Amino acid sequence: MLLKKIVVAEDDDAIAHLVAAAAGDAGFLCLRAHDGNEALSMCRREAPDLLILDVMMPHTDGLEVARRLKSDVLSSRIPILMLTSLSGVDDRVKGLDAGADDYLAKPFDLRELIARVRALIRSATRERDRNPTTNLPGSTAVEDYVNDVLKRHRADHVLLYLDVDHFDTYADAFGFHKADEVIAELGELVLEQARIHGGGEAFVGHIGGDDFVVVVRASEAEKLANDLIAAFDTRVPRWYVGESGGAQLGRRMLLSIALVNAVASGARTTEDVAKLLAQAKRASRRRDESNVVVWRPEAD
Repeated sequence: MLLKKIVVAEDDDAIAHLVAAAAGDAGFLCLRAHDGNEALSMCRREAPDLLILDVMMPHTDGLEVARRLKSDVLSSRIPILMLTSLSGVDDRVKGLDAGADDYLAKPFDLRELIARVRALIRSATRERDRNPTTNLPGSTAVEDYVNDVLKRHRADHVLLYLDVDHFDTYADAFGFHKADEVIAELGELVLEQARIHGGGEAFVGHIGGDDFVVVVRASEAEKLANDLIAAFDTRVPRWYVGESGGAQLGRRMLLSIALVNAVASGARTTEDVAKLLAQAKRASRRRDESNVVVWRPEAD
């Protein structure tokens, strides 16, 4: 896995060395910028995961660096942790108004600095990976979560893979705007049912298009899947209201759900899990109604 990259924009050599050493010990790759102009060019060239930015910088001060980065469509995604010896409220407000995502006054504890760095990178990564249609975690977050299930050997958790058969036909007939509305509503439905059955422990992700993933405890998985099928089929008729509705009901959308216990199946990687899900999905496509398929070793 690639190291997270941090630019440290600090003109004081002693402070820059301490920050870089602490971040390096915490597993981050650090790059040093000695002034504001160098910080700007380095951020635009390296696209770091975080900028640690001193306010009092030569040539271009930290406030102006933050303003310029946040006004750029590409560099605006870089979270900024601003450092300053000016600890007044007005100074903190200026930094936050300029675009800083967090603020730390000098002198600071290096443990707190690293904790804030991790929190900012975690938050930024999570927000960048959200699907814009449903606001659910996207494909990278799904892969990370499944990897965690495998790594922790959580055999009491089951993966549900959901997709909608004939969705492309629906989008062709009703248009992509209406199709996006259906996906957004489906995302709300999946999240609602996952919380009912899995509480705060349930994970819900939107890989893209009409594909969703839910991870819940094995004891709740089949009941959740069947309730999702029932709720989906109840909503389908009203999605077909309109001029093209009657003609399309003959090939109406169906919800197919494949269930896999990733750990019990012997899977070691997300690629292994994907192969098992593909086996279950092939079985589900042979059916002409919304359905749930539980992966078995003998699945074809």
